[in-house]
Amino acid sequence: MSAENPLAETKVAEREEFDRFNNYLKGLDRGGWLETSYCTDWPVLQVVSHVGSASRIGTARLNTWVNGAPAMPREDMLALWAKFDSLTPDNMMHEYLSAVGEYLAAESSIADDAGAQEVEGFGGKRPIWTYQLGRLWELALHAWDVYVTRDKNARVGKDAIDLLAPRMTYMGVTWDRARIAETPHVQFTMHGPDVTYHADVSGERPRLVLGEDPEATVVVEGPAEEVVRFLAGRHAVLGVKPELHAAKGSRDDLTKVRRAFR
Repeated sequence: MSAENPLAETKVAEREEFDRFNNYLKGLDRGGWLETSYCTDWPVLQVVSHVGSASRIGTARLNTWVNGAPAMPREDMLALWAKFDSLTPDNMMHEYLSAVGEYLAAESSIADDAGAQEVEGFGGKRPIWTYQLGRLWELALHAWDVYVTRDKNARVGKDAIDLLAPRMTYMGVTWDRARIAETPHVQFTMHGPDVTYHADVSGERPRLVLGEDPEATVVVEGPAEEVVRFLAGRHAVLGVKPELHAAKGSRDDLTKVRRAFR
């Protein structure tokens, strides 16, 4: 695998995640579609709406970046979101599978070497592989949101974690700047794969930086899968004892860091 362009591996992991998620959804009855996901504001139906519309948008972006097609206008995105949000448990699966199939076909048609091509997107000018890895990040986490409703021991797929854990600086980590600033020297240490990050709150927006912080006062340590979910605000599963712990600092310090991620 190329650390600079892991597009080939991302394609494989993303297809695996879709296969797993699609098979799960095919087994749901109407009540299952209306179950609450980990994101309590979103039932399973809304999660699938989001993943389906994102797949259509992802297809359009790939066609723009690689084939020179016109960019999808904002108005078309709004119409697409509205269309998926209007679907019911009776007709969502067909539309969702159609969108996913189109997306996977578009992604597989791209040469692996093209992943290094820099393009303009919502995250600025970056290589295509970073945006495709972001799609994997979003899919894997939202799928976990659904699985954990029925299986409190659900885990994000290992292949996805192996790709995401060393590249979290590119992911859309969501945190509260004021709260993370309360503990400015925080380090995150993952195992399997072994990767360390620290929080940099010196700029206008906090960011993850690869490597240790020699001034760290709090070190959050645990399995890579659990730390990745923690950084995505998915760290509290009722009835499951977390392996994530404060290797340095107090339990209260860890609680403060938890509150920063939402």
